[in-house]
Amino acid sequence: MEVFCRDPESLVPDRPTVLTIGKFDGIHRGHRHILEAVAARARAHGWQSAVIILWPPPPEVLRPGAQIPRLSTLAEREAALAASGINLLILWPFTLELSRLSPREFMLLLRRHLDLRVLVIGSDFALGHKRSGTPDVLEELGQELGFAVVVSPPYVHEGQAVSSSRIREHLVAGEVTQAASLLGRWPTLTGTVVRGAGRGKDLGFPTANLHLDEPLAVPGHGIYATFATFGTEDDATAQPAVTSIGVRPTFDDSDEPTIETFLLDFDDDLYDQTLRLHFVKKLRDELKFDSVEALIAQMERDVTHAEIVLTQHGLAEKN
Repeated sequence: MEVFCRDPESLVPDRPTVLTIGKFDGIHRGHRHILEAVAARARAHGWQSAVIILWPPPPEVLRPGAQIPRLSTLAEREAALAASGINLLILWPFTLELSRLSPREFMLLLRRHLDLRVLVIGSDFALGHKRSGTPDVLEELGQELGFAVVVSPPYVHEGQAVSSSRIREHLVAGEVTQAASLLGRWPTLTGTVVRGAGRGKDLGFPTANLHLDEPLAVPGHGIYATFATFGTEDDATAQPAVTSIGVRPTFDDSDEPTIETFLLDFDDDLYDQTLRLHFVKKLRDELKFDSVEALIAQMERDVTHAEIVLTQHGLAEKN
């Protein structure tokens, strides 16, 4: 997949384009349904399939300081799009100037510089100034400018409409299995391993402390059975793990939530490495214990519980 990190005005397409536009945050089941439609239509005509992601996300530009927690990093989105068979990804820098384009001006750019023939969108899609380019407006523009618009209805999985906002709601509630059902994969957090206070090591459970490099959606406070992956894409290592998210109430020493992971049967140094956590199941809520001994006893039970859960659910099951 070719990745183009500029506006499309300098592109010179060698064939017509089937296109979709969106954030594709999480690349959930609904996203994949649209991507499959784009790739299939492009293959059928011998055209190129393309995705435009406006970056940074428009809300962060239009409302400085406003950040919607993300379900995936930009690198994860790129990898998922490449795996879906898309030919071209355009990371179009989003600016206030771009936000002022009318739907017609926006689509004229795409028609001219991508030789756009088919636009595939969701039913709630909108673009252009003040999101005035609704599906109905885009269909009218398509008739004028010479491209077809395919509107994909909301994707429903097991009775639930799949959306990034619904997945975030599940994550905030600690409902990682429900989030996984809508994503079609285990929810993940990706970041860099940093040094912590070392308390886990003192307790006999040395942990990797995760710093998030992007504003990601973090599951609610609790203890989770997870897989931890690290290493290069071609030589990644996966380890069963227990992950704690919270403020360590037994010690009353943290106002800010931390993400700490104990990798089972593993004692190598992971500092400064990129680590990805795959959340399989919530084991319990975060609790305050009366003594360190009681905490250690519960941590031992958590490890045993996680081993059972992770043995039943291999990493490849949803990834």
